[in-house]
Amino acid sequence: MKKWWHRVRGDVMGGATAAVVALPLALAFGIASGAGAVAGLYASIFGGLTAAVFGGCGVQITGPTGAMTAVLVSIVSQYGVGGMLLAGALAGLMQVIFGLLRLGGFVKYLPQPVIAGFTNGVSILFFMTAIGDALETPSITLITTVVILLALRFFKQVPESLFGLVAGLVVNELFIHSPQVVGNLPFGVPKLALGTMPFSEIGQLIMPAFTICLLGSISALLSAEVTDGMIGAQHDSNRELIGQGLGNLVSSLIGGVPVSGAVARSGINVHSGGRTRLSGILHAIFLMLMVLVLGPIARRIPLASLAAILMVASVRTADWKSLKLIPHARLSYGAIMTITTILTVVKDLTIAVAVGIVLASIVVLVELAFSPQGKVVSKQCTAASVLPVHPDLEVIAFHGPLFFVGAENLRRCVREISEKSILIMDFSDVSVMDETGALSLRDFVWRLQGEGKNIYIGGLNRKPLRMLIRMGVVDSLGRSRVCKRLETAVHRASEEGSLSWPE
Repeated sequence: MKKWWHRVRGDVMGGATAAVVALPLALAFGIASGAGAVAGLYASIFGGLTAAVFGGCGVQITGPTGAMTAVLVSIVSQYGVGGMLLAGALAGLMQVIFGLLRLGGFVKYLPQPVIAGFTNGVSILFFMTAIGDALETPSITLITTVVILLALRFFKQVPESLFGLVAGLVVNELFIHSPQVVGNLPFGVPKLALGTMPFSEIGQLIMPAFTICLLGSISALLSAEVTDGMIGAQHDSNRELIGQGLGNLVSSLIGGVPVSGAVARSGINVHSGGRTRLSGILHAIFLMLMVLVLGPIARRIPLASLAAILMVASVRTADWKSLKLIPHARLSYGAIMTITTILTVVKDLTIAVAVGIVLASIVVLVELAFSPQGKVVSKQCTAASVLPVHPDLEVIAFHGPLFFVGAENLRRCVREISEKSILIMDFSDVSVMDETGALSLRDFVWRLQGEGKNIYIGGLNRKPLRMLIRMGVVDSLGRSRVCKRLETAVHRASEEGSLSWPE
């Protein structure tokens, strides 16, 4: 019994903590979308449970998200709640098909400014959905926000949204008595919602469904990438797409809002001890028990408190690091990110991503046209040679430019080739590098270092070196490990590794 508990203790704690965080978010996102609090709870419990069972990332926590809510508001306003449910079901089918077609790796090829742009755009939409309820009872909104910020500062071990929720509930019950509360929660055995779906409008709902599919897939796969780095695992992106699709199908068919894996809840699960899919399954079970036990209390939660939680979450969702990089990056980086952000807010997520990718591709073509090594750049980061220098040290040479498309190829090359503890990446034949390539290289080196490998970079030409310096990659990796000359990198690796040739 003790051995069994030792194995599952982390998953139990991770699932329980994730459930506590998910409760106020499920209520808030359900209400903000226009579908109601119960729709958010159904999504977190049943959609999250399905995704946990069938998904490809063991620690992913799936449920309603702020990014998704911002998109759902416009769908509900045009087609009603039934239209949103049908669009969610269609999105789920698309995700399953994409997973079966093995398209789960597409998110790894998105340019970084495009990802940052739609992330910031969605956070703006997310914030705007909460303004109405926030202004209904501004005093509760302010109190809840202040308590959340204090919790983030002084009580980091406890979910900050729970602190804010309790504070808003207590203040409203004792002093303010606002009638703007969650209200009845008719939570029970869910029924099929097929009767509410407007199948006559299915043609018009294809594009909204594709938007839900794209946003949910990108969010879930990026979240899986982040949690991989936390626990040193490797998720199955195609299976994760299938799991997310089945989760959306189940959620939509029973009246829940569309769902997606999210970094915040998944990260909390990992930090609390979650390591397998059992944590995601327990998250759904614990959340359902909490709703059944605390239902009478939950219905008294003021909407202004939920709005405050949404507003704080939207600010934290924004990619602030990308904004800090704008002064150091090329003009094209900031322009692509800004255009993607604006189009996400005023038009549509799918249009924003499509335009962002086209602009990033044009920048790449222009860069290649003026590259001094334009004749060889089409090789795209293939590992052309492996030069062993010492039994414990390996030099891997790469060829061609390192743009957003080639970054994933670099990761694949190193995973397939290197088994040594000390690795030197030879960039002598890499003529040019963009921001996505530089940041991907940094994140990948961090992951390898987390696995116990010592990484050095050598043979840097002028343009790649300048990009690594401007993006802060050289300082973050350590100046002693990033060298202009390959020979210098080999020498430092040998010295710092205390390597000596065997006699």
